[in-house]
Amino acid sequence: MRKYVITKLYMNTISIREFKPGDKKALFVLEEELQDYLVEIDPLHRLHRLSGYGKKYIESLLKEIKSKNGAIFIADKDNIPFGFIAGIIEAQDQVDLMECIPTKAGRVLDLIVSKKQRGKRTGSLLIKKMEEYFQQQNCDVVRIHVFEPNNPARRFYKKLGYNERIIDIIKKLCGRHPFTDALRKKSVPWGLVSHKKT
Repeated sequence: MRKYVITKLYMNTISIREFKPGDKKALFVLEEELQDYLVEIDPLHRLHRLSGYGKKYIESLLKEIKSKNGAIFIADKDNIPFGFIAGIIEAQDQVDLMECIPTKAGRVLDLIVSKKQRGKRTGSLLIKKMEEYFQQQNCDVVRIHVFEPNNPARRFYKKLGYNERIIDIIKKLCGRHPFTDALRKKSVPWGLVSHKKT
């Protein structure tokens, strides 16, 4: 009972609201926190985070949100953002329609809650808010890419009714590729590096 009361009091002190331009710097920090976590759990040690990653990623994300009728919602406490969710509306092309039933999918691109604030249902509130937005846009499904080693995230989504649908598999080949070596030396221009996590 005590835990329930504490959780309820905490929930009354946070707000889930739409993104404002003034939130950008906070998003830079949150995105880098997530990337550092993914680097830490990557069993193949292929992920890393270069200097300026958060700023570059969020700038790219905002452009995608704008071009694909997306939205970003912020979780904040005392006017300080500590989490966010970003999503877009995906469109089917003619090939998609030949291999899948007509559908309008909402795609969650990012869901991040600062480590210090996890375990307090904030992620669930953000997901609920984004699902409401997708429903308002007449979407019939929600899709989310999840890094396979991120087991806490996979368990979290399953609890919310999400099912694993597509599995991306990888095999590391012997030797090195010049592009990989260049990345390790941090000499590849940002324009050649996709913001998608692989």
